[in-house]
Amino acid sequence: MQAPDPVETILARLMPPAMSQGAQDEIDAMIVDLAGPVAGNLIPHPSGNWWVRSVIGGGIAAAVGAMVAIFPLAPETPASRVALSPPEYPSSGLVLISGSDRVESMTDEGWQESQDGSAMRALRLNAVEERSVRDQESGIVVKISEPREEILLIPISSF
Repeated sequence: MQAPDPVETILARLMPPAMSQGAQDEIDAMIVDLAGPVAGNLIPHPSGNWWVRSVIGGGIAAAVGAMVAIFPLAPETPASRVALSPPEYPSSGLVLISGSDRVESMTDEGWQESQDGSAMRALRLNAVEERSVRDQESGIVVKISEPREEILLIPISSF
């Protein structure tokens, strides 16, 4: 039976042999050639046009905003027109004094799929519509509060 080799000799057999000094010098020279010339201290030169670019970008954004304000994207339908004067209720003798709508809370419900299969983001809104109405005969002012819950679906165009 053979005597067991010491651990160092077994590990020495696993190590690859070292490269010669000439081979190491050739590899170093090849790396230096591939790297190219040594760059000096480079100082970036600002173009000086940042102010002009920001003014031009701001002008374009303002022009687009003005176009959207002047020419709305959605076509106007008779149902989308809003009455500027408060409606009167001649048959009952009630006159609308003031009205307000407010959103009390808004909760993100996540993504939902619409009927046509497109992805929509759902927001649950808790809103309150308040109206103050005065009776012309008696002069009594009544405040009507109508809470409602709505789900607002917003189309998602990109992911």
